[in-house]
Amino acid sequence: MAVFMLQLADAVDAVIEADAAGRTAAGDIVLERTDRRGRAERLGTYQAETVTAVFRQCRADGGLYSWIPQPNDGTWWCY
Repeated sequence: MAVFMLQLADAVDAVIEADAAGRTAAGDIVLERTDRRGRAERLGTYQAETVTAVFRQCRADGGLYSWIPQPNDGTWWCY
């Protein structure tokens, strides 16, 4: 399980716990979790124009947790 922060166009940050986040070819941000049988379940989809940035919380150099920015273009998945 990972923690993601989405900065939204309406100046609100959404902090969401999910197994994965991804950016589709259309630019939409999707959040998924895995059920007990290993199948991906979509938690939510944010349209491209509503999200200004995506970050994943993880341990950085030195052992401190910080928000690591994800790419603003192209398709990707982050676990």
